[in-house]
Amino acid sequence: MTAAYTFREFQENQHRTLGQALTAYHAHREARDARRTLKGGMHWKKIRGREYLYKYRDRYGHGHSLGPRSPATERLWAEYGRRRRELTARLKAARQELAAAARFCRAARLHRVPHPVTRVLRRLEAGDLPGPPLLVIGTQALHAYEFAAGVFIDPPPASPFWSGSRHRLTLLAAAEMPPAQLLGLLPGADRSFQALPGDDLAAVNKAGFLVRFVKPPPAHPLPRLTGKDAPPGAVPAAVGDLAALVSAPKFSQVVIGRRGDPVTMVVPDPRALALHKLWLSQQEDRQPADRARDRLQAMALAELIRRYLPQYDFFSAQLHLFPPEVVRRTPGLVEGYESAPDLEVEY
Repeated sequence: MTAAYTFREFQENQHRTLGQALTAYHAHREARDARRTLKGGMHWKKIRGREYLYKYRDRYGHGHSLGPRSPATERLWAEYGRRRRELTARLKAARQELAAAARFCRAARLHRVPHPVTRVLRRLEAGDLPGPPLLVIGTQALHAYEFAAGVFIDPPPASPFWSGSRHRLTLLAAAEMPPAQLLGLLPGADRSFQALPGDDLAAVNKAGFLVRFVKPPPAHPLPRLTGKDAPPGAVPAAVGDLAALVSAPKFSQVVIGRRGDPVTMVVPDPRALALHKLWLSQQEDRQPADRARDRLQAMALAELIRRYLPQYDFFSAQLHLFPPEVVRRTPGLVEGYESAPDLEVEY
């Protein structure tokens, strides 16, 4: 019988290439952020026959005067020009290093994440949104855990594991935000994005790639898992729904796009997403094919955590929610699984 999925561990050259790409990526971000401190510009402006040094902050000319021309403002002008030339050269060099790193990532076959995803995430990196970053949830988030673990999840041909995900990105807002503000980010990634008729939280581009924003759900207390009385194999909403994802710890992981380009993906704690996927697989209002895919992804993520991300170890009660085959595939865990208690949720 063909395995539902396998784990393909990164080779030494892939780890090395990824490390070099991360170095180039962080250097580029530092250079970009430093260059942004000079956003806008300076120029001399003549008012009533007298010159003033004027600092503007955007392309519309909004800004303020730094004073009339004098030795002090002449020094400000000269220092600004010197700093601008220095940071521009630094950013150019960092871009060249990042482009070279992307070529090596493609050669090492690390280019994993669909290109529309990395374009949207790079737009989010611009930092135009106030408050917490948007969380990547759904299937695309699995890429963050792959790169964190140093493995790729490989299902067999024709498997439903990745079905539909290559053309969809779901982002969860941790705080309430106007839909127009969220959708307004997308044209910066791809001008062809258009809002879906009748849906103010989703947009699609000319290639059919869908981005959906999910509003933050009402919060509920994080549950304490103990052991009795819950239906066998049932995942309580309190540990599997969207509110649990918002409440869970977050982490950032650099992933590599299809063009070899690194980008940061912010995702929930992998245990929270595994439980969320398992919970989704039990919702009767979902299509059977979606439920089967959710269950398979939950199993793969749980096993990935147990094998490669031990810092995110499951509690026995959490592990007991997953099908026995997850634990049987992971050496040394069968005894702990079989002795785990039934589940109860207390607040």
